[in-house]
Amino acid sequence: MDGRKQRPYNAELYKKMKSTIERFFRQLESFRKIITRYERLAITYKVFINIAYIIIHLRYGI
Repeated sequence: MDGRKQRPYNAELYKKMKSTIERFFRQLESFRKIITRYERLAITYKVFINIAYIIIHLRYGI
């Protein structure tokens, strides 16, 4: 091995979370201003992502 630490693998949790995360990013693409935005500070970008998450959550109830 290359010296990296192995983490326990839970296949069922991986499948569930992968689907949720991919669905979130697919819905995030509808917010073009966030996708194409360049921010000097990472915290500002994170705030925009959080606002988008709130809107997505209110729309779809994810």
